[in-house]
Amino acid sequence: MTETERIVRIFHESWDLRDPERGAAVIAEDCHFEDVARGELLPGPEAYKRDYHRWRDAFPDGECKVVNVIVQDDWAVVEYVNRGTHTGPLHSSLGTFPPTGRRSEVRYCSVMRVADGMVVEGRDYYDSSTIVRQLGLMNG
Repeated sequence: MTETERIVRIFHESWDLRDPERGAAVIAEDCHFEDVARGELLPGPEAYKRDYHRWRDAFPDGECKVVNVIVQDDWAVVEYVNRGTHTGPLHSSLGTFPPTGRRSEVRYCSVMRVADGMVVEGRDYYDSSTIVRQLGLMNG
């Protein structure tokens, strides 16, 4: 396993291990990370921890399973699946949604750059309409 793969796995697996400190430890202070679906910048480890708690509060039983990692030099593409039961408030760019009790399972893709053992840049891509549809927040 390359160093780049090791670092991006730590980043993603920390969600499933319920250990945001572990994930934050591999994020550079000046990391430029973007949640593309929400149009939100998540700079540095503190933003990562806030985002972790936002998701964990909405999906306390949530899982994050890495499916595939593709590495080229200092770049990695990580395919993963987030799943869980919506039993807490979900704060999103569309507003805050009260718990629905429904399950959600959504495929994600992260594109990340690692330098000196730290994530310095990244973007998450996923279909937010799948989430709101599975939670019954949108018809269709």
